[in-house]
Amino acid sequence: MPKPRTGKKPPGRFHAKPAPRKEYQHQNQLQESDVGITQFISPLDGFSAVIKARFSDFQVNEIDPNGDVAKLTNQQIPKDCEDTKPQAEPPSETPLPQIPQNTWDDIKTMLQSSEPTKVELDATNLAKEQRAEIHEGLKKAFGRKIVGTTVTEGETKKMVFTKFDGKGDRGFNWPKDRGEYVHFLVYKESRDTLDATLKIASCLRIPASSFAYAGVKDKRAKTTQWFSVKKVEPWKLIIKTKSLWGVKIGNIAFKDKPLKLGDLKGNKFRIALRNVAGDDGLIEQALQGLKEKGFINYYGLQRFGNDKEVPTFAIGVQLLLGNWKEACEIILKPTESDRADFPITKAKKVYAETGDASKALEEFDDNRKTSIEYLLLSGLSKGHANDYVNALSSIPRNTRLLYLHSFQSLVWNCVVSKRIEKYGLEVVEGDLVYAENEEQNGDDNEDGETSDPKRPKVKALASNECSNYTIYDIVLPLPGFDVTYPKHLEEFYKETLEKYGLTLEMTRQKVKEYSLSGAYRKVMGQAQNLSWKIMHYNDPNYNLIRSDFEELKGEKEPVDVTGGAYKALILEFNLDSASYATMVLREILKTDTSASANARLNNYHSEREEKIRTKEIPDNENEEFSEKIGLLSDAKKYEAFKNLVFGEEDSTLKRKHEESEGAVAAKVAKTGKNGS
Repeated sequence: MPKPRTGKKPPGRFHAKPAPRKEYQHQNQLQESDVGITQFISPLDGFSAVIKARFSDFQVNEIDPNGDVAKLTNQQIPKDCEDTKPQAEPPSETPLPQIPQNTWDDIKTMLQSSEPTKVELDATNLAKEQRAEIHEGLKKAFGRKIVGTTVTEGETKKMVFTKFDGKGDRGFNWPKDRGEYVHFLVYKESRDTLDATLKIASCLRIPASSFAYAGVKDKRAKTTQWFSVKKVEPWKLIIKTKSLWGVKIGNIAFKDKPLKLGDLKGNKFRIALRNVAGDDGLIEQALQGLKEKGFINYYGLQRFGNDKEVPTFAIGVQLLLGNWKEACEIILKPTESDRADFPITKAKKVYAETGDASKALEEFDDNRKTSIEYLLLSGLSKGHANDYVNALSSIPRNTRLLYLHSFQSLVWNCVVSKRIEKYGLEVVEGDLVYAENEEQNGDDNEDGETSDPKRPKVKALASNECSNYTIYDIVLPLPGFDVTYPKHLEEFYKETLEKYGLTLEMTRQKVKEYSLSGAYRKVMGQAQNLSWKIMHYNDPNYNLIRSDFEELKGEKEPVDVTGGAYKALILEFNLDSASYATMVLREILKTDTSASANARLNNYHSEREEKIRTKEIPDNENEEFSEKIGLLSDAKKYEAFKNLVFGEEDSTLKRKHEESEGAVAAKVAKTGKNGS
């Protein structure tokens, strides 16, 4: 029996879940060099800073095709939809003169009864309009818990009310003048898009596949993005998800079409880099260089998962090869980084040892029944033991597409590194550019086997055309059966694909959705509307950026602390769809953006606090902030927490950046005679 709650959470706040005090094994995380990220553009030195020290340091808002930024500004149910929302507590007094008080009391009693009963009301003298008003009044008070019918017996009429038994379809009659797709904003903290989708679907008790979104957002961040769903009443979206941890829904609109993956112009980023060690001159120079030259448009580490043992591209390879069983086994593979006490870990272990999906499902609690592993095991348990194709279809389609795209991204990263290493920023014969007057769509529109009629055409440059273009015009293909490969890089594409048992032709699969036609992606990206400022702070828990939700609640914008012990760099910029902000940061910092690399930089406050404790340096009392109660303010607790999350064991950490052990040293790209 679950323990009863002893109190309520304050309204409008998110509460972090305490981590279990269990020893955690070292996690073998992917590094940038593992996914082909090895080159830089600028020859400038980097400087030390911590990326995503707190998830509030990384904030993302989608930009729709019209250029509007997705920002949570209200959580209201549209006024014309309020009448469909059931009241939280039906009134004790009858709301309509046509319903006598004793009849009203009988209806409320009937709802509380476990026995099938009915309540009757004499309607002989009631006009049709009055009966309709009664039905609307009951619907407003009780939702669809009440079924009302009018019965004629001789010369008398009566209205009969019964409790809805849950059988049959009592769907809401969608207004004809309203778009049947509900578009809404999802603001989330510490949840990725897939997890948020699964949780929202669970609250509404509808399939996760009912929801559509334009882009996938990272977990360790505060993000706001558009979702769409067909014919779901707005009150359900607002009310039924109200208690959902880390998610807020609002800004509801109605449209005639659903969202599709890639239906966005780009993303707006607000990022705080903590404990910045570079001097202001170097920072200014690095950011001016970024503004002028941009960055290599790599796919960031988020694209590939977090664990080196089971990267998402490994699943994608097996799907492209038609190895359905192997794909399932990778998803359900126990790894060294799994927490031994987690239900998912236990379930994966049971399946690995017995091959019995039904038995593995017994390990899950209710909180884990939206996970990918649970969904896949459910699919395996329902069908034939060897029907892996249908079992995989239990996983949301967007997730399966991401596995495929992850492998394409790996190949693209490797090829763009080779191209920059070999040719620098020069435009050379054979480079691909979009053909004239072609629409340049983002590569995240790639959507399965069918050749996309909107995919832009490309042409290979002749030697006499190179001077007419810059590196910012050059594109490289993501592998597929319907793309053009640049001749001077074709052999490298071939070698890379053959490592995984695939060919340049990327032969179509018998299962249509696991074939890829390919796409194109710009070699270089540019940070648009780039601005920055320096802030100072003392408390490592101090918020440096105000989120949408905090602004909606009326909280003030964080301010600079004069004389603060630590320096932060606050960046704001826009990126095109499918470009990664971490790759922007990498270009200016010249450091690996992986979580493990940043964990080694993120105990800077512990060093200072130890010196304050031993009186080596004076305490800074200039900052007005609340009593230090967070993990980041307690060195011992922070070390335990860091071991839990990142699997870090190295406590000999320095403020000055050091390249992660075993990392391949990245090379600065050739930039021409003047070195600019």
